[in-house]
Amino acid sequence: MLTAPHRPERNILETQFTPDSAIFRSEYGRLRLQAYDRGILRVTFTRSDAFPEASPFLIGRAPVPVRDTAQDDQYIDVSTASLRVRVSKSTGILEAFDAAGNPVFAEGGLRTLEAFNARIIDRARPAVTERIETADGVKTRVREAEKIDYKTLYRARLPLRFREEEAIFGLGQPEGGPANLRGRKLYQCQANKSIAVPFFVSTGGYGLLMDCGCPFIFDDSGAEGGPFLYLTAAEALDYYLIPGSCEDAVKGYHYLSGNPSLLPAWAFGYIQSQERYETADELISIAELYREKGIGLDCVVLDWCSWKDGHWGQKSLDEKRFPDPEAMMNKLHNLDTHLMISIWPNMNPRTDNNAEFRQKGGLLPGGELYDALDPAARALYWEQARRGLYQYGIDAWWCDSSEPWTSEWSREERPVMSDIFQETARTAADAIGADNGNAYPFYHARAMWEGQRSTGSGKRVLNLTRSAWLGQQRFGTVMWSGDISAKWETLKKQIAIGLDFCASGMPYWTQDIGGFFVKRGKAWYWDGDFEDGWNDPEYRELFVRWYEYAAFLPMFRGHGTDIRRELTNLQGEEFAAALRYNRARYQLLPYLYSLAGQIALEGGIMMKPLAFRDPDDARARETDDEFLLGDDLLICPVTDYRTRSRTVYLPRGHWYELHTGRLLSGGADYEAAAPLDTLPVFVRCGAVLPVADASVCARKALSKAPALWVFPGADGKLTLYSDAGDGYGYEKGEYTLKTYRWNDAARTLTDEKGNAVSYAVFDQPMR
Repeated sequence: MLTAPHRPERNILETQFTPDSAIFRSEYGRLRLQAYDRGILRVTFTRSDAFPEASPFLIGRAPVPVRDTAQDDQYIDVSTASLRVRVSKSTGILEAFDAAGNPVFAEGGLRTLEAFNARIIDRARPAVTERIETADGVKTRVREAEKIDYKTLYRARLPLRFREEEAIFGLGQPEGGPANLRGRKLYQCQANKSIAVPFFVSTGGYGLLMDCGCPFIFDDSGAEGGPFLYLTAAEALDYYLIPGSCEDAVKGYHYLSGNPSLLPAWAFGYIQSQERYETADELISIAELYREKGIGLDCVVLDWCSWKDGHWGQKSLDEKRFPDPEAMMNKLHNLDTHLMISIWPNMNPRTDNNAEFRQKGGLLPGGELYDALDPAARALYWEQARRGLYQYGIDAWWCDSSEPWTSEWSREERPVMSDIFQETARTAADAIGADNGNAYPFYHARAMWEGQRSTGSGKRVLNLTRSAWLGQQRFGTVMWSGDISAKWETLKKQIAIGLDFCASGMPYWTQDIGGFFVKRGKAWYWDGDFEDGWNDPEYRELFVRWYEYAAFLPMFRGHGTDIRRELTNLQGEEFAAALRYNRARYQLLPYLYSLAGQIALEGGIMMKPLAFRDPDDARARETDDEFLLGDDLLICPVTDYRTRSRTVYLPRGHWYELHTGRLLSGGADYEAAAPLDTLPVFVRCGAVLPVADASVCARKALSKAPALWVFPGADGKLTLYSDAGDGYGYEKGEYTLKTYRWNDAARTLTDEKGNAVSYAVFDQPMR
């Protein structure tokens, strides 16, 4: 007869208090609570002999003493500066309350940790590989390989308990909305069009950061019980509870994982790209065309295949098409234009770059991808980029395919999400370890950051890259939404997914204006709706509406395949409409750059869901087809064909409609006119907006003090940031912050010294 084995009990058997932690032991495992500045609580649950150290994704903040402890027959209480945490003696389940005793956060049940013996490919033995064709080029895939024991890891489950009205934002970039993640199930692995980041914020007054490197699942669908987070492979269940508003939670995330680095000022101008510009002369001609037509431009992009034919991933230019890289860069710089170049983590076996990695043992199984987790391999990757490209004056990097496994893109028909998740997690686990399955983009971005910073160059690191992980914001990265298709539906979805991504603590995000794929191809992902491209008036309107929306994104960038992407492909009123928002972008640069400067100094994001401003407003929590840019601008994209007005939800307060000058009361819907040349934009009463003269590049837009536009009706403040526009002097205090305060009753604008400052009162529509 079978006898049931003993199930370990969860009741707390032993309690230990140290200067910086409270530790509780049960038969099942050990729970440790630690306090950090800003009232942050670290919760670590393990079944191992030792608690884990903080991961490389965080910057190693030291814990502080807990404020006080207490206990009764049922609970043990531990307090941080902002939270009182109650742990059940019978189950170990944790609840957190604010100083007034209001519930903030609660675990929804028993944490679980299931051990398994993780294995990894034996690099000492040859692997059987195959070459596959993908939209990202021909790649090598491992078919068979010997594996060896790696380490003991755990499948970890954290049950959660949400309040009914609580909204959740973040966890990276899902492929679709709604932005409020309540009720959704997400399979979070790195893929072409989705980005996984294990951090979310709640309108309930907290953020939750999972310190791990593995793929994970968030499930609030109710299909498998209450909401939970499931980690596929972790050394422990290790999370940080960050109290405060949504904005405070994001800043707390940056406190733990590093403030976003400041991008060069020109990165906030327009970036022109397409798949692809093929020669030095073509790149220069695009810059000259934009200057001739008076179109704002700060960067052109050299997409893939800058190398010799057949030498995919080689970090040097084809000498026939780029005979004099230094002269090319001088001409572009003389046109106030920068160059971004696409580089890849995979290198064809016939390339010199690959041979050098093979000789030094820096490749992953399969023989094409470099091992970004290895510091020596990261240094070699940078050295190849330096001597092959950076030495000529290249300004920025496009680290494409940084997942770097996109199994779903080798399929003709789209797999279901659970299959994509399992295959991607398995492939990454075989190559770099299951506990690092989502972390490759972090290490790849780190290679470029550490490498370029080591040169002492006066150029800030700018790295446009397709995937992200915890802490990556400190490496000068901008992410984009992958190879999306040209559809009105896609445009609508972009708003919501961008809000979730930025709420994940990543302030810099962009997308391919007009969609990457315009036409329909054989594979499922090549799924655009417009076979006639620019000849189709519906596509031209889609492009214009997309361009208007993108003018207010953290990075303003056009890119795509199938058709050319220059603004000059539009004519007449369509060209005039797009040009209007190109010019508006440059007028807004002092505002955008001030937001970026403050984010670098204090943490935060520039593009936000409406609920960040008013978490108690039920309509704001569910509105995800409009967004806040900073605290002052409300952006309301138009996402339907032939639509010439749209319903806008105005958050509570008072707002000016920018294009009519009308003063409106919030907390209600408003039908905003939206002719083709108008995207509805609203400005908060009390805002002080810095506005640049009309310019065609960032250098000129930021070369003199902006005009200050006041939107009366409430008191307000502006913090205007300025610096050299490039270099890292700002890290040493080489910047200027000017504070302007608007006193609505007195109708005065004063600086930080109380001196009166000239301004323009906004009381007429913008023309």
